[in-house]
Amino acid sequence: MAEKAEAFEYILTSSNVDFNVHEDNQNQGAWGPEERIHFRTLVGVPECLKRLMTAGNGSLGGRINCKDFCEELREEAKHR
Repeated sequence: MAEKAEAFEYILTSSNVDFNVHEDNQNQGAWGPEERIHFRTLVGVPECLKRLMTAGNGSLGGRINCKDFCEELREEAKHR
């Protein structure tokens, strides 16, 4: 639970993160749209989040693809 609290706090307060990213991947042959969390760099990102990441691209340090986690973050953000 401590790691989840650390992850939520970092994502919801860091300017390094965009946690409300919707990608229409179905237009590129994927199953359907995706909800993602984008990290501009990996500098300062807690290890608990780095373990969940997939590689970024030229403009991203990494990303997390987890619809349920994104939904939880949006709910948490509403209550702050």
